[in-house]
Amino acid sequence: MENNTVNILFVCGMGMGTSTMAELGVKRNLGAFRISANVQHTSLGQMDSLRDWADIIVILKNLARQMKVREGEHVIPVVNIMDGKGIASKVNDIVEQYFPQAKG
Repeated sequence: MENNTVNILFVCGMGMGTSTMAELGVKRNLGAFRISANVQHTSLGQMDSLRDWADIIVILKNLARQMKVREGEHVIPVVNIMDGKGIASKVNDIVEQYFPQAKG
C-alpha cells in the first residue's frame, strides 16, 4: 500500500476480458465505500510479477484453486464477475480490517 491507496489486482485466465470486466465493475462501486484504490488486471500466468504490488487479489474461484495463497495475502475468490457491488463490499471488509487508511 502506498499513499493511503490500496492496490487491487484482478486475475483471470488470460488477463483480458474477465478480469477487465471485474475491474470496471468494482471501480464503479468503490466510491460508495470511499476507498482509494489503484487497480490492475492480469492473467494467472503473469500474476506473480504483480503479486508483491497487490494488497488484495480478486481472482475467479476456479483459478484460485490453482494458486498457493501466501501468508498475509488477501484473496477474494469470485464466481460472478458481474457482481461489482458484491466484490467491492468484500474489498471494503478487507480494507476496513487491514488498510483503514485507504478510506477517505
